[in-house]
Amino acid sequence: MFSPLPQTSEEFELLAWPQIEPWYRELLQETLTPTSLSAWLKQWSDLSALIDETMVRFEISSTQNTADEDVARRKQQFLQQIYAPAQTQSQQLKEQLLASGLEPEGFTIPLRNMGAEAGLYREENLALLNQEKALSDEYYQVGGAQMVDWEGKKVSIMSLHVPLRDPERSRRELAWHTTAQRRFVDRQKMEALWIEKMQLRQRIAQNAGLESYREYRWQKLLRFDYTAADCKAFHQAVEQVIVPASNQIWERRRQLLNVDTLRPWDLNVNPRTTQAPRAITNVDEVLQQCAGLFTLVHPDLGRYFQTLLQEKLVDLEERPNKAHMGYNLPLEVKRRAFIFGHLDLPAEIISLVCHEAGHAFHVFETVGLPYIQQRQEGAVPIEFAEVASTSMEFIGSMYLQQAGLCTAEEERLLRIQHLENMLTNYLPTIIQGDAFQQWAYENYEQALEPAQCSQKWIELTRIYQPSVDWSGLEDEAGMGWLWISHFFDEPFYYIEYAFAAIGAYQVWNNYLQDPERALQQYRHALSLGATRNVPDLYQAAGAKFAGNVEILELVRDLTLQQLTTLGS
Repeated sequence: MFSPLPQTSEEFELLAWPQIEPWYRELLQETLTPTSLSAWLKQWSDLSALIDETMVRFEISSTQNTADEDVARRKQQFLQQIYAPAQTQSQQLKEQLLASGLEPEGFTIPLRNMGAEAGLYREENLALLNQEKALSDEYYQVGGAQMVDWEGKKVSIMSLHVPLRDPERSRRELAWHTTAQRRFVDRQKMEALWIEKMQLRQRIAQNAGLESYREYRWQKLLRFDYTAADCKAFHQAVEQVIVPASNQIWERRRQLLNVDTLRPWDLNVNPRTTQAPRAITNVDEVLQQCAGLFTLVHPDLGRYFQTLLQEKLVDLEERPNKAHMGYNLPLEVKRRAFIFGHLDLPAEIISLVCHEAGHAFHVFETVGLPYIQQRQEGAVPIEFAEVASTSMEFIGSMYLQQAGLCTAEEERLLRIQHLENMLTNYLPTIIQGDAFQQWAYENYEQALEPAQCSQKWIELTRIYQPSVDWSGLEDEAGMGWLWISHFFDEPFYYIEYAFAAIGAYQVWNNYLQDPERALQQYRHALSLGATRNVPDLYQAAGAKFAGNVEILELVRDLTLQQLTTLGS
C-alpha cells in the first residue's frame, strides 16, 4: 500500500527532503477507515522513528565531541532541511487522525497528547524552536570547553569531581575554587544565553496564544495530572518534612568532619572514612560487572544491559570536549537505548549507571508496543520515566558487593552516602530548581536580569540548604543556577525527578518486602509506555502519585530507618 522506507536511520540520513516528502504525501492522501488505519499508522510510526533516531544520533555525536564542527553543521542542516518540514507534515497527520474520529487500540492517551500538541503547534515557531536547539548546543559547547590546570595536567572541570571527595579539606577547597574560577570566565556568556533563551521562549508562547512560557511548557510536557499550584504545595511540604531531616544529617556530617561550619567543598566527601575514593580506571571492566549486578536483580535486566555493551551503546569514558551531562536516549528504529556520561567514581555506579540503565530498561520493556506514539521519550510521562531510573538506584545499590564492584564496607558507605544525599541534596535541590523556574516565568522582566536571578537563587538556597555556609562566597553562590543544564535545555523538566523519587521509594519499599512481586509490577508498569496517565502508571508499579506531607513522611522515615540499619 505504501512505498517502502529505509531500514536504518543511517540510510535515512543520506536522503534529502525531496526524497522524504513523498512518504508524507502518501499518508496525507490516504482515506482513513477502520480497515486502512493499522497499515497507515504503522507507516507513520516507522517514518517518525527514522526521523527521531536520526535526530538522536546527531544529539549523541554532538555531545560526544562538542568541538566537532562538522557534526554541529550537519546537525543544524538536518534540523533546518529535514526535521522542521517533517514536523509540519507530522502536524497534518495528527490532525488527520484526530479528524477521523478513529481510536486505535491503546491510543486513548496518545490521542489526548496529540490533541494537546496540535493545540500548541504554530508553523512560525518552527524556526524559533530550532534556534533554541542551537542555543542549547552553544551552552554545552561552552561547558565542554571548560578546562583547567590541575596538579600539572590540563583537565576538564568535570574531572575535579574526584578531588571534591578527597578527605583532605584543603585539596577539596582548592578543587572547588578552581572550578568556580573557571566558571566565572564564562559567566557573561551563560547569562547572555539565558537572556536570549528567555526572549525566544516568550515569543514561542505568545505565538501559541499563551501569556507565559510556563503555560506553553506545561502543555508541551503533557502535564495533565497536576498544576503549578500543586508544585508549590510540594515545595512547602519538602520545606516542612525533608529540610528538617536534612539539617540533622548535615549536622552529623559537620561533627564527623570536625569542622566549625559546612562549606560548599564539604558536601561530597565521605565523612566516615579518611581514605580518598578510588578512581575508576577501567570503565569497561566495571561495566561488565554492572551487567552482573543487573543479572542479580533479574536475568532479563542483565541481558538488556549486556546487549547495550555488545552493541557499543554505552559511552562513559572521560575525555576532553565531552559534554558535561549524563543521559539515556532511545534509538527508535533499532529499539535500543544509548547511555552517555562520565564514570569516574564508584558512587557514580549508583547515580549514573544504575539510573540510566533504568531508563534503558524502560526502552526494552516497551518493545511490545507497536507504534512510536505509544512509547517515544516525549510521550512517556517524565514523572514516571524517572521512576524507572531512580528505582534502579535503590535496588541496584543493594548488589554492589555481590557483583564484585566493591567490598562489603564500600557498599555500606556508598549506600549511606546515596540515601543521605536523597534527603540533603537531591530532593531539596530539585525543589529549589523548580521554585526558581516558577519564579522566573512568573516574573519574566525580572528574570531577564541575571543579577535578579542570582539574588533569587541565593534566597532559595537559604531556604532549602540552610545548613551550608556560603559566607564570603556570595558571588559563587549566586551563579549556581547557570550550571543547571535543565534550565537552559529542558525548562521545567526538573520537579519530575522529585515526584519520581517518591515513586521510586515506594517501589523500593515494595521490593524490600516482596522482591519478585515488586519487580513484576515495576516491569509491567514500564511496558505500558505512554498508554496510561501518570497516576495509573504509578498504580501499576505499586505506588501512589503524590507530593504531600504524608508521602514525604514515608520517604523520610524509610530513609532514616535504612540509614540506621546500615549503621550510619
